[in-house]
Amino acid sequence: MSIESNENPPAGEGAIATPRRRRNQIENLGLIRKVWPWAFFALLVVSFTIASKQMNNVDFISNRSVQGILEYTTQILLIALAETFVIITAGIDLSVGWILGLSSVIAAQVMATLFASGASPLVTVGAGALAGVSVAVVPGFVNGLLVARVKIPSFIATLGMGILVEGIALLISGGYSVAKLPPYLGALGNGYVLRIWPGHGVAFFTLPASATGADLQDMIPLMPNVVLVTLIVTIVCWFVLAKTQFGQHMYAIGGNFEASMRAGIPVIRTLIKVYIVAAVLAGIGGVLWAARFTSGAYNAGEYTPMMAIAAVVIGGASLFGGEGTVIGTLVGSLIIATIQYGLVVLGVSPFYQYVAVGLVLILAVVVDQFGRNLGK
Repeated sequence: MSIESNENPPAGEGAIATPRRRRNQIENLGLIRKVWPWAFFALLVVSFTIASKQMNNVDFISNRSVQGILEYTTQILLIALAETFVIITAGIDLSVGWILGLSSVIAAQVMATLFASGASPLVTVGAGALAGVSVAVVPGFVNGLLVARVKIPSFIATLGMGILVEGIALLISGGYSVAKLPPYLGALGNGYVLRIWPGHGVAFFTLPASATGADLQDMIPLMPNVVLVTLIVTIVCWFVLAKTQFGQHMYAIGGNFEASMRAGIPVIRTLIKVYIVAAVLAGIGGVLWAARFTSGAYNAGEYTPMMAIAAVVIGGASLFGGEGTVIGTLVGSLIIATIQYGLVVLGVSPFYQYVAVGLVLILAVVVDQFGRNLGK
């Protein structure tokens, strides 16, 4: 009797247990997909810490390394945020890297002209930054129109726009870097929010008045200026995506385009805004590039979109749309920046960066696809 009762549970018990077990499995898979990028990031840090100590006797976990990784992250993260908005709506934007280059050229050109005319630092930097960001709105708007109204696939529309933008940047710059920028721009782009000078105090945004060049090695720099700007932009993007109706509309459009139309969501207007926002983020990246390298270059962001798309996918976004978070994009960008910086510390050829990032991207897609198949 006991065997029989075990083999034949009471009617309905198995039917209830199976959906519950299935639900638990799906929840566990969802948790794994969210946690694995952070676990992989931690594994990278530990691995580079051990390898750098063994190979070069260098401490990978140090203030210098953290600052370096954060600076590596800034450009990738800004473009990855742009791609996050577009990918959530089931699109892709290949033009943002070239828009970044155009923005750097325009910003540098304006600043060089104003500096040569004797304009004040505030006017020079402010006008250059405004010009660099504003010029990005035009290709972003056209991208939105082509995708939303003309119904051209985003891949083709943004690829064509990117090539066009690169051509314009080449014409403006003549194929050379735009130089002769004000010297204070480099200090601003490569400066720090805070410097701690043991025994002397702290200084915000500038060097202490009594400090000399020899005193720099005794100071502890914290938070590069470009990282602060990127952090503020990231927080704004998180708020827009997570807390506004515009953000919810993006998820809805990416999840089901037709249902969004029937629900009364302004799909065309929303998509146009998405591509404008993506271009503006690229424009900010271009201005920061000009400030860091005190020049403007048409190819400043040429390879960044591929890294950025990898960061978005690693962070858990779906290329089919409807999924993605700013936090996920942040950790994906940190992973790529850590790989890049870590290989530099180890003295490995920079060509291996692409190999490593490609392998991580494939791993991310495999994990994502495996989880989706098991969750079905």
